[in-house]
Amino acid sequence: MTKTVKGVIKGIGFAVEGFLGAFREDVHFRINLALSLTGTAVSLAVLNGCTAILVGFINFSVLVVELLNTAVERAVDTATSEFKPSAKLAKDAAAAAVLSVGLFALTVDLTVVLPELIRRLS
Repeated sequence: MTKTVKGVIKGIGFAVEGFLGAFREDVHFRINLALSLTGTAVSLAVLNGCTAILVGFINFSVLVVELLNTAVERAVDTATSEFKPSAKLAKDAAAAAVLSVGLFALTVDLTVVLPELIRRLS
């Protein structure tokens, strides 16, 4: 096995550790994981073509941004144990990113996915 392939495999291992660590330690990650995967699955199940892919991507992006938020939270917590306004702003801004993407995904789901789901169930 080449050095490059070993490096890629090692990097994938780190990514899996990060995902599992976020899952174990962060309740908000678990909540957003459930919502994101549900929204992605429903949109892929009831929509077609590019619309399904785009709406699924929007829902899945909530999970990605939550992972970034978790990383920022842990990095700030590691960097300082005392209150610093800049540390608070970093954590609040990361949380605001999750909220923004989550609200956008919810809006898309309510305006695109829900009507199609209702149509299919009627």
